[in-house]
Amino acid sequence: MRERGRRDLLVLALSLVTATAACSGSGGAAPGQSPRGTGVTSAPAALPAPRVTLAEAEKALAGILGAEGVLSRATPRQEADARNMAEQTRDGQEALALAALNSSRGAPPHYTWGRPQLLVPRVQRSPFWFAAIVSRVDAAGSTRPAVLTLIKYGGERWYLSSASLLEPGVRAPEIAKDAEGYATALGYEDTSVEISPRLMAPLHATSAEEGTAGFTAGLIEQGPHTTGYADEISTKRLDYKKDDCLGYDSIFAASNYPVHALRTADGGAMVTYSLIRTTTLTSKVEPCAEIVVPPSARGLISERRASKELRTVETQQYVSTVPAKNSGRPAKIIGYLGGITKAFVS
Repeated sequence: MRERGRRDLLVLALSLVTATAACSGSGGAAPGQSPRGTGVTSAPAALPAPRVTLAEAEKALAGILGAEGVLSRATPRQEADARNMAEQTRDGQEALALAALNSSRGAPPHYTWGRPQLLVPRVQRSPFWFAAIVSRVDAAGSTRPAVLTLIKYGGERWYLSSASLLEPGVRAPEIAKDAEGYATALGYEDTSVEISPRLMAPLHATSAEEGTAGFTAGLIEQGPHTTGYADEISTKRLDYKKDDCLGYDSIFAASNYPVHALRTADGGAMVTYSLIRTTTLTSKVEPCAEIVVPPSARGLISERRASKELRTVETQQYVSTVPAKNSGRPAKIIGYLGGITKAFVS
């Protein structure tokens, strides 16, 4: 994210959003009016039929979570069990699932799930999707609320696209729903919120790299997944700079995985998206102390040490809340789940 070109692109995008909001005035056409003097008021417009029904969403989620429960308990585990578990997922969740299966030698953690709160957009275009907030209980009995998104790429099959755990003590925002219980999806370029859904991931990446010194300061609330990462990277760079042998770098980028947003009851948005973090340890001189592969990456590669370079790639899935336009409040990271999904040595 430190490349000047990418920063200039973000600055330009932010300026365009501001200009669009300023030029749009009320943000839409004038409301319709009833004919004067007739005493007749027009009936409210009928709601369009949902592209994904609540019943369909409930069935799809139950099927995926039920399959996960059965397959994770399979004994003895077969290769087909792991393959079937992976086939339940897509996008960032697929990368994390495959990494978990490889790291655990086919024995991933087992979870049980509570009753979900479905968040199904009434109006949307293909690929269709919906979200759910559901309690996840691990083998030790610890419970955390999770935000799941499911997606359907044509056909009839649904996949788990992303999953994030809400931060301890954080409650999910209230999602605005219509009279029939359907939510409202926001478009990528929606300017009714402080940060459009499309810009949330790249701005988060910048905050994670540059912290309070970056141009995104004040746009996103400080915390472990924003300025906390920046502080960690800064400290490690200084530590490794004192070492004439090893070099350290860590960068963040918005992923190519789907971004989804729902309107919250206060006029803001809840946004789900993913980041990719790439961390590199490099031998600056030879001979040099060998670089040890961390335990979290050992299931992904056969090597345990690198003589020249170790590069790890993390897939990080997030849930953030973005306030309504002109609220003066920053966006906030409320949910996260991630891990190392690739590793390379040389």
